[in-house]
Amino acid sequence: MLRPYTILKSYMKNSSITDKRLSGVTLRAMIVAMLIMPLNAYWIIQMEVVWWGFPTIITLFYNVIFILLILYCINLILKKYIPKWTFSQGELMTVYVMLSIATALSGYDMMQCLVSLIGTPTWYATPENEWNELFGQHLPNWLVIKDKKVLEGYFNGETSLYSVEYLKGWMMPIISWVGFVVVLIFTMLCISIIVRKQWIDNEKLAYPIIRLPYETTKSDTVISFFKRRSLWIGFALAGGIDLLNGLNYFYPAIPFIPVKPYIHGIYFTQKPWSAMGYIPISLYPFVIGLGFLMPLELAISTWFFYLFWKTQLVLGSVAGWQLAGYQYQTQQVGGTWIALLLFSLWIGRTYFINLIKRVFTKRATQEDDRMYRMAFLGLFLGTLFLVLFAQKAGMSLLIAISFFVIYLALSTAITRIRAELGPPAHDMYGAGPDYILTTMFGTRRLGPNNLTAFSLFYWINREAYRTQPMPHILEGFKLAQLTGMNERRLSYAMILSAFVGGISCFWAFLHIGYNLGASTKLYGRTWFAREAFSRLQQWLSYPTDTDIMGLSFMGIGFIFTLGLLILRSRFLWWQLHPVGYAVSGWWIISILWFPILISSTIKYIILKYGGIRKYRQAIPFFIGLILGEYIIGSLWSLFGIIFSLPIYVFWY
Repeated sequence: MLRPYTILKSYMKNSSITDKRLSGVTLRAMIVAMLIMPLNAYWIIQMEVVWWGFPTIITLFYNVIFILLILYCINLILKKYIPKWTFSQGELMTVYVMLSIATALSGYDMMQCLVSLIGTPTWYATPENEWNELFGQHLPNWLVIKDKKVLEGYFNGETSLYSVEYLKGWMMPIISWVGFVVVLIFTMLCISIIVRKQWIDNEKLAYPIIRLPYETTKSDTVISFFKRRSLWIGFALAGGIDLLNGLNYFYPAIPFIPVKPYIHGIYFTQKPWSAMGYIPISLYPFVIGLGFLMPLELAISTWFFYLFWKTQLVLGSVAGWQLAGYQYQTQQVGGTWIALLLFSLWIGRTYFINLIKRVFTKRATQEDDRMYRMAFLGLFLGTLFLVLFAQKAGMSLLIAISFFVIYLALSTAITRIRAELGPPAHDMYGAGPDYILTTMFGTRRLGPNNLTAFSLFYWINREAYRTQPMPHILEGFKLAQLTGMNERRLSYAMILSAFVGGISCFWAFLHIGYNLGASTKLYGRTWFAREAFSRLQQWLSYPTDTDIMGLSFMGIGFIFTLGLLILRSRFLWWQLHPVGYAVSGWWIISILWFPILISSTIKYIILKYGGIRKYRQAIPFFIGLILGEYIIGSLWSLFGIIFSLPIYVFWY
């Protein structure tokens, strides 16, 4: 296997310039991505924590698309004046993949929460909540900060991170957690290498999310993608809405076009319909665009099962059950994800069995075989490191093994669904390994050490499946196939993006925190962290046993999903896909279901009466809807950050 320094050295040889350009994963592409990462992390923290715009809770990050299009415009200038400096599509895709992984790590539900988790149990411990007495002794010194002097500037603000005392206090937790992040991404990379052939070549999953970055960076097409009139009509429509709404924020006389769900809604005040609660009606143009790119049956399944979940609430009210609350809905979702993963493994069982036989029972002579062998070895070593890390943090060995096996399995499931469905957003609130294990064993049996360690990993489990980095890794391999990028070099670039992206997130969050104050301007992130330790306080103060009802509903979700899968395999006319049942089980789809309903209806009509030719002709218009909101929305965001002004946020 080539060593990283050997690869980097080979990039510098003038005799292989053509090969490097064709591979896509060049040294300059990696350097460009790494230089952008700190600025990108700063932009994300400003958007999501200070000004409350949330690019990372949707699947196609609008900050990354904006940066990619800026690079594409620069590329057009280079192509005209300095052709030999132009970036190939593979190089642009390298930057896209690296920035996507770094953005996922810096996201709303991941490392933003982690940074506050490091200091929250010390800063917010009081005699009233008894945090020190309940779990203070179980917190590892190398993962949290117990010196309030170091935390004072972070939580109160109006100071600078760049003092010896502060930097020294944060040094050990940052090193420990960044090391964990790099190994976590490495382990996900190994899983993606193992499944990529089955999901890309054999099953030919759709990968709708990468359609836009791939199509918009093509340069050698007969008719340039950006010369299509329908694209600019969609761009003008969506961008015009955001332009008007942004101007209305400053000048109320300018018309405002409502597209957000908080402006619309249906409230049912009488039983049993009141059990449904709030049903948001939104009109996000970019969601309509993303919904159009989804496979039709999966788009229909998404909004259908959202309404199906609401129907469950009504039926529960009719029967007088107190079973339709959110906790049992999440247990059903957990069972659904498990069933989907097992089914995908069953479909590919022949491939995986033959792969294991070929790699481990025969001498690996081909490059692919060696790569698979390294992937299996890397998966074992990476998982071993994660387990030992968790054990050192306080988990027992068996619980640590169970925790990360479940976590990696759920990560693989969400990656599969992203590849197949490509929803505009997804989450898995309450279905992580911490919830599954406490449901199975009860908090009493797990004990304070395990429960405290669960809380330290809250940042990858609360709703981190919205910003899950593993789907971006697999989508990177799909882009590699489409553009001819070197997969081995791309793997190194992904690991590098985890390291630089992790460091960048820590820097950006702490820089802003010490300036503005985490307990005021960054309140949302500290609230997530306090939520983790408030839950821990509840677990330790009121221990529970095995949740039989929770396990029962998890089983119901599992069996129901298997039933849907069997129907799909036996009857060609059955269109409902259980993936829609999984992604619609929590709140994020509640604000997206109506735009997906609109786009799926339009797509059905076009396919029925116009055929595949008309559908292909319509795609640029819907991509224009996405680009219009992404570009104008990003510009408004940058305008607000540069001039320190509250501005209109197009999403959420």
